[in-house]
Amino acid sequence: MSDSREMTSNKKLALTMTASFISYLVTFGISFVLSPYIVEKVGVEACGFVGLANNFVSYATLAAVALNALAGRFITVKIYENDLEGANRYFSSVLISNGIISAFIMTVLTVVWVFLEKIVDIPPDILWDVKLLFAAVFVECILSTFGSVFAVSTFATNNLHLNSLRTIESSIARAIILVLLFMFFSPNIWYLGVTALLMTVYCVLYNIHYTRKLLPFIHISFKYFDIGAVKTLLISGVWSLITRLGALMSEGLDLLITNIFIDSTSMGVLSLAKTIPSIIQSIIASVVEAFSPNFTILYAQNKTEELVKALKQSMKIMGIISNLPIIILIVCGERFFTLWQPTQDARTLYILSIMTCAGFILNGGINCVFNIFVVVNKLKVNSIAVVISGAVNVVIVLILLNVTELGIYAVAAVSTVITILRNLIIIIPYSAKVLGLKWNTFYPDAFRPVIFTLISTALGILLIIPVPHGGWMSLILCGAITGSISVLIGFFVILSRSDRAVVINKLLRRKHE
Repeated sequence: MSDSREMTSNKKLALTMTASFISYLVTFGISFVLSPYIVEKVGVEACGFVGLANNFVSYATLAAVALNALAGRFITVKIYENDLEGANRYFSSVLISNGIISAFIMTVLTVVWVFLEKIVDIPPDILWDVKLLFAAVFVECILSTFGSVFAVSTFATNNLHLNSLRTIESSIARAIILVLLFMFFSPNIWYLGVTALLMTVYCVLYNIHYTRKLLPFIHISFKYFDIGAVKTLLISGVWSLITRLGALMSEGLDLLITNIFIDSTSMGVLSLAKTIPSIIQSIIASVVEAFSPNFTILYAQNKTEELVKALKQSMKIMGIISNLPIIILIVCGERFFTLWQPTQDARTLYILSIMTCAGFILNGGINCVFNIFVVVNKLKVNSIAVVISGAVNVVIVLILLNVTELGIYAVAAVSTVITILRNLIIIIPYSAKVLGLKWNTFYPDAFRPVIFTLISTALGILLIIPVPHGGWMSLILCGAITGSISVLIGFFVILSRSDRAVVINKLLRRKHE
């Protein structure tokens, strides 16, 4: 019976990861194809405001983080404890509270929108295009905040692949609508906001459908509203709020700081350079999320030993998945930016991209550890570490901008360095402690991806030297060579002998089935 459950879990994990990968491949395709066209038609300054609008949304949604951060965890635990009354109390309480929070966010964002040109530097010729963009993104924020609890259904039933499938569909639809808008109407940056809003509407409606289908025992009613459940979520989630605040100071203020202290053009360049790192980060977050339901279920069933085993395995998998695109970016990045953004300085974009995602080399596998803090509901130490490092990041960046000529390079590099130090000194040993393990338990799993990246990058650079600089086919060949050698190295460096044996046995078994 346990073997059957494990097989089902493995199949769901594989399906979720595959769907997530395809989802972000589609997203990357949209950015890859449309970004050069958008930059050419509306300018790099206008493109920077897309990232800035999303950053403003991140600031506004801080109001909902404390309530929603652990909603999935508590509802899932109640379901697996067969406490359906408790699951209904948490679900309805979160939904009703989200309605109140959404009204508050709408008020704040409306004020921001009215005075937007006084808050940030906006070129006069694109003022209303930017304001329409922000309006669409703000409405999307309010809708997604209100409907976020419905995403719990796929999390609680370990069916996250359904979310990824819907994201694929909505991303393709968004790309088609964007192309049609840019083909038949005058180019405008606010098209990006409107199509993103339509994408969110589609996904929220499907999440409501999945809640009815996967959790038929969930009934939304004011009678289930429980201020005690809200208080429990807020007390536990306040540390997630602090973590998010720290993360925003580390990564979410870069475009705003660049806009205010440098200029809107530099903000656009930095935003463009962050395109690939942002996609890589989204892939990491999505794949890491695929492991979270299994962690939560194992914890709810008091299977600590299996939980630790699953965590270590997930760190190895993430070590390969997260670093593979980074290796290709390091080896082939300058060639890529030369072809992808011919109107921009490829060397600048390449350096900024590497600075932005260098921290992922170590942190890819460590991202799995953050799920454990949520699962065991011990967020305090991590939250304090993140917020202190975020504050230090802002202070150092502002000092460097005032006393040096580093400019956007200071904005891109400081956060990466501080994040690496925080994870090495605090997060890795503390994650072992909360699981009752030795403080150095996870260091080997954290450093294997670094070794993997160094070896693969060095070999990739050597192997592509004979490949002449040319068009897209030359770039694809370089990427294929680098990716292939990296996969082979990852198989033998990241995975242990027992891990490799398991993979080979599964492949052989599937071949004979």
